Amino acid sequence: MGIHADAQQGTLDKPALTRYLQSNPDILSELDASTGRTPLATAAVAGFADEVDLLLKRGAKPEALSRADETVLLLVNRETKKNRPRIVQLLLDKMPATSIDATTAADANNTPLMFAVLNGDVESIRLLVKAGASPTAPNSKGVSAQQMADRATDKAVKRAINPNEQSNIAKLTAVVGSFLQYIVAWRLFGYNPKFDKDIDEAVNYGETPNKAEFLENVDDFVQKNPVLERFFKGNPNYIQELAKKATELKDDPSTPLGQPDLLPKTIKVTLHQQVIYCDDSSSMKRDGRWEAQVRMVKKITQITTRVLPEGDGVALRFINQDVDNSEKLSLQDIGRIIDGMSWQRNGDTAIGTFLKSKILEPLVYSQLKAKPPTFKRPLLISVITDGMPSQESDDAFVDAIKECGDELSKAGYPRESVKFMIGQIGTAKSAAAFLKGVGENPAISDMVYVTSGSNPGLNTKQINWMKDCPSSRRTRGDIDRWLMETLFSPIKN
Repeated sequence: MGIHADAQQGTLDKPALTRYLQSNPDILSELDASTGRTPLATAAVAGFADEVDLLLKRGAKPEALSRADETVLLLVNRETKKNRPRIVQLLLDKMPATSIDATTAADANNTPLMFAVLNGDVESIRLLVKAGASPTAPNSKGVSAQQMADRATDKAVKRAINPNEQSNIAKLTAVVGSFLQYIVAWRLFGYNPKFDKDIDEAVNYGETPNKAEFLENVDDFVQKNPVLERFFKGNPNYIQELAKKATELKDDPSTPLGQPDLLPKTIKVTLHQQVIYCDDSSSMKRDGRWEAQVRMVKKITQITTRVLPEGDGVALRFINQDVDNSEKLSLQDIGRIIDGMSWQRNGDTAIGTFLKSKILEPLVYSQLKAKPPTFKRPLLISVITDGMPSQESDDAFVDAIKECGDELSKAGYPRESVKFMIGQIGTAKSAAAFLKGVGENPAISDMVYVTSGSNPGLNTKQINWMKDCPSSRRTRGDIDRWLMETLFSPIKN
């Protein structure tokens, strides 16, 4: 076998590539005798994102041409079937802007963006447009990518090619930004500084509102903003109630969540549907792991429900056991469920299998497939585990997260609409190695934050600190701050 065969079959790893380069330093630019393509192009067309990332890091040039004068980016958007958006992202990060629209006469001068439109690949379209791909350049028939998108039956394709048309989640994020500015300004100064036209229309400047006036202005802001109105159509008082609770936090001496630097993070975390996914395998009986997990679940619920309106809450799932599948569990509900539970005797760690069936299927996929779609709130899934997978392949967990990103992209949502924060309970080296691999996997790096190694967070040391520290007000506040900062880490970008 040679480097091209390895790249084609997905067997090109770091040691193998090192050996090839030691034998032939110019091997990354060599064309395959049969296909006329570089090793990078071969791996990219085959859909192996890990290999693409490895080759790019070792110096492979994404603008290098095949024997038929095709760039890797053109080939990927024309031919690749799996992991296409992630590979497009990797290539664009290293590609000169002058090569993004490069095409050939044999391809009827269809650009990579045109092929992405023809394939209905919404996420790749977004990535290409953001990188500067031209929607107006014509092909050999005088048709542009914009015109192709205009003819598409998929509305998500039409939205993706227009940089001014954001997805629903992106629009919500922008509006929430203005909303946060307003709340923090009121919290800090007691008046309404001028921020943007949305706020201009909702509040009166030069006045110092009391709490009732503040909430009335928030209500006016929500009613005049179609994005917020659409997202919270079923509960028009949601933002009003959230704002009320957020302002009350500023006078609560028991927690720092209402302090100016932490309040925006608290609200952004809260606007995500919280899902806590717990390990109940038999190994959780060791070293107080189960008890540590119980403390963490309760604390996550406590701080994330502080500003939620009445009736809202979190979702709780376990690998091996079924519990109340409500998405709106209160702190009292959580206590009722988890205080009567324990680890499962002979329980396995099929973490990827049940992530899909217990969380992604009901909370994401079914809502994306509804007519009209009912997926209207981003998810933050906190995964707590003490081991590596058992009774399933080692790739099942990563594959489930990859599939989630792909399904979101197909439906016209950013992959980051579902974020995963993953923490290890216990000190098993095998589990640490597994989670390190998950966190470093380039195919899901935009969706995953692993709190281990250089990213401290949900781990045994911190959880034991939460248990053992004195119950002074200052230390309780430190715990709230630490955990909210940790929950904010996956969504801060």
